[in-house]
Amino acid sequence: MMKSIQFFKRPANAFLHLSLAILLCCTISCKDKKQASGHKANTGTGKIKVAILVYPGMELLDFSGPAEVFSNARGFEVFSVSSVKGTVSTVNGAVSINPDYTLNNAPLADILVVPGGPIEITGKLGDEPAVMDYIRSTNARTKLTMSVCTGAEILAKAGILDGKKATTHSGALDTLQKLFPKTQFIPDVRFVEDGKVITTAGVSAGIDGALHVVEKLAGLKEAYFVTSVMEYDKWKPEDGFVVRMKTEPRQMQKMEMSPVKKSEPGTVSSGEVQKDIICGMDVSGNAYTSNFKGKSYHFCSASCKKLFDQHPDLYAVK
Repeated sequence: MMKSIQFFKRPANAFLHLSLAILLCCTISCKDKKQASGHKANTGTGKIKVAILVYPGMELLDFSGPAEVFSNARGFEVFSVSSVKGTVSTVNGAVSINPDYTLNNAPLADILVVPGGPIEITGKLGDEPAVMDYIRSTNARTKLTMSVCTGAEILAKAGILDGKKATTHSGALDTLQKLFPKTQFIPDVRFVEDGKVITTAGVSAGIDGALHVVEKLAGLKEAYFVTSVMEYDKWKPEDGFVVRMKTEPRQMQKMEMSPVKKSEPGTVSSGEVQKDIICGMDVSGNAYTSNFKGKSYHFCSASCKKLFDQHPDLYAVK
């Protein structure tokens, strides 16, 4: 969905950021879009639409981390929405992004993601009326709104965090608490979920927050599947803080999405094509096999087998 990303000079300590951006380019397909004025309705594909706000000076991993998660989750569609026309350079000018849409012509979104950046950048962005109008109007329609790192300042300036619990980068907690006393900022958590708003701690925590969203809307199996694809073994679902509302159910109802059909694994009968219970790929004759509670499970790759072996009770046929 998202358009090309061009690389310019980079600091030596930005290797991780650039590596993830390269992977992002490879995994998110590019599609042309007609540029028309006004917000477009959802396409009716059944996919969950994820809009990621991009702006000059944002933190690269704040953007690319959630984008990587959602682009690998089945049933999600990702696109970028820019605060300016033309390309957008991330902090330190490391990467230039060619966004999909601007504030004026972006499609409606089910999920809005607001990355962070240096405080002086996020502070100025929060003073731009057009950006605030877009965030407020989009938030009014979303199922979930999420900030990464100091993106919490942008949501706070839009009034979205008033009366809520939230988190941000550890280095910005005290500053944002003083600036926004109507919000209670919580330290030492990877993410905070309060109502339909999710805020995450610094930089890499955006990956954890996005995985939490995938878990909520598509299930724990899908979230673990994404961690396997990304080879990200740092996610611990319990590392977040979820505010439970007395009038709300414990879990948000999962959004409608096209199911991933998987046939039951086991012994392959004559003419039967066996499926990997993790990813759904054909695995007839494949060498990757695990046995659990008397059943034989076959996999397309070592990574799918590893994920099954880590969580057999979750994936095994009941």
